[in-house]
Amino acid sequence: MNDIISTPPAPASPDGSKVVTSDWWPEIDVNDLRDRLKLEGEIPHPRLVEAIEHAVIVTVDELADWQKAKKAAGFERLEDVDPDNVLGNRTREEVLFLSAVAAHAAARLAARHPDLTATREGSERADTRRSLADSFLSDATRAIRSIKREPGTMSELV
Repeated sequence: MNDIISTPPAPASPDGSKVVTSDWWPEIDVNDLRDRLKLEGEIPHPRLVEAIEHAVIVTVDELADWQKAKKAAGFERLEDVDPDNVLGNRTREEVLFLSAVAAHAAARLAARHPDLTATREGSERADTRRSLADSFLSDATRAIRSIKREPGTMSELV
């Protein structure tokens, strides 16, 4: 007779895990972002935190001139920019900022963890991951343009 011992999965990320940004930008709840991306426990906590930190840096860099103009106009935090435009318990800009960070983090995770098998199936999975990363980067760009109130662009290959 064989006994099967089942061990529960390791917790995705410790409760209360946050990536803290400057006072102007909102902090990122690691488990909330994990849920948004439907990662469950498959990405270890340190790898996810690194991807989020990178995503925050990229997103903040892309919004640097916009942030500087908003600060010069007297806004002390992102949530002060349009406080009447609220979705749930966050302002429009906070929702879009978190969306851009999540998309950048997802793109980094997809691009940096390709399938390394040399088989045809492995190559196809790697192509799918690259395509997925490109799609996430496109989502991040749309969110950032929306924060800046810039028009998006649509293109189609012919």
